[in-house]
Amino acid sequence: MLIYFIADYLRDPELQLRASEDPVTVLAEYGVALDMQQALRRHDHAAILEAARDEVAALLAGSSKHDHHVMMWGTPRITVTSVSPSTAKVDSFTPLTIEGSSFPPTGKARLSFRNEQSDECVDGTIASVTTDPHGRSKLLGKVKLPRSGQWKVSVASVGNPDGAGVWDGDFTVTAG
Repeated sequence: MLIYFIADYLRDPELQLRASEDPVTVLAEYGVALDMQQALRRHDHAAILEAARDEVAALLAGSSKHDHHVMMWGTPRITVTSVSPSTAKVDSFTPLTIEGSSFPPTGKARLSFRNEQSDECVDGTIASVTTDPHGRSKLLGKVKLPRSGQWKVSVASVGNPDGAGVWDGDFTVTAG
């Protein structure tokens, strides 16, 4: 695999020497395909990065199929940085845009509201969750809350409610 070759090459001076003397043999030992060998010779960084990304994705996909968990990575830290709008009327559906980082995908995310006075909890409805390559997330959804007051807004993974990101601000619900 290309990624194994790159990792070893960067750390092993003996491999660097062998690869400079006989790159075809060394790359073949790592199972690097001919087209990728040519990309390495051309210094085609885009092709090399794409192939490395694909190999890492394939390794992670294979790992998750066997229910392995990469312990050193842990779970991403979910944060909620904004909720818009920050007010709603009692018993009215309010469309929401919630921004933050590392939100789980749509089917695995949970949007929750907790009343600060009564501790009553209500789940919102999630329409979509998008996360860019830098981890910045946007959740589109709606909620209908049954009582006025201050509510805390949180986003969590369905499988890990303790890892919820909670918005520092208050979501205010007023009488209709």
